[in-house]
Amino acid sequence: MNTGVTLGFIGCGQMARALLGGFTRHRELLRSVILFDIDPTKAKALANDYGTAVADSGYSLVSGVDVVVLAVKPPQVKPVLREISPVLNADKVLISIAAGVTMESIREEIDPQVPVVRVMPNVPCLIGQGVMGLSFSEAVASDKQNVILELFSTVGLVEPVPEEYMDAVTAVSGSGPAFVFLVAEALTDAAVDVGLPRDLARRLVNQTLIGSSAMIQESGEHPALLRERVTSPGGTTIAGLRALESGGVRAAFFDAVSKACQRSARR
Repeated sequence: MNTGVTLGFIGCGQMARALLGGFTRHRELLRSVILFDIDPTKAKALANDYGTAVADSGYSLVSGVDVVVLAVKPPQVKPVLREISPVLNADKVLISIAAGVTMESIREEIDPQVPVVRVMPNVPCLIGQGVMGLSFSEAVASDKQNVILELFSTVGLVEPVPEEYMDAVTAVSGSGPAFVFLVAEALTDAAVDVGLPRDLARRLVNQTLIGSSAMIQESGEHPALLRERVTSPGGTTIAGLRALESGGVRAAFFDAVSKACQRSARR
């Protein structure tokens, strides 16, 4: 596998596009890429954008690749597995990015000797700034683990985790971008409410989020310490923070992550 893998995507939605964009920027990792989607127009459109081949079925795709990325919605996983299981074997790797679908439920439909990987990517993979929790089954050999880690690192940070953490990872980094987008939206609307033009408000909020995130990343310090440094006694920031705490913002985030984790676990 060191000379590059043959890679197949079953499902050609937004996340497949995000991953494929990163993977194909590093062609040295790939020998070839094949796509399949139940909607042929989606597969052809994605193939045209990235110069890949298109298969006429999931079965034929799996027959011709080393690594299969299952990029379909959770309810579609089992029907797809039933179709492709006859051509899955221990020499291939099956990667699922379906939220909440456990490796145990996947192995119920296929040969238990097939190496299985669970990955939870997020939307910022589209711009190469994603973060992914990743779990390997015991059947994934170390050389194949290294290839999978190298592939996914092309679209962001990869964090190998025990599978028992995957529902929490889904809630935090999988759903997290939507929570951050909501914060950005609310902060922008609040800026408009106090008199700023919307375009200016949007630019200020966007850069504030980027700069604050960079400070957390580069300083390595706990966010609470960074917050304390910009919170002067009797100042504007503490007045705003008091309003946020009174509004239950911290509790709302606890609830949001908890609810998202519970929904992932029920799939």
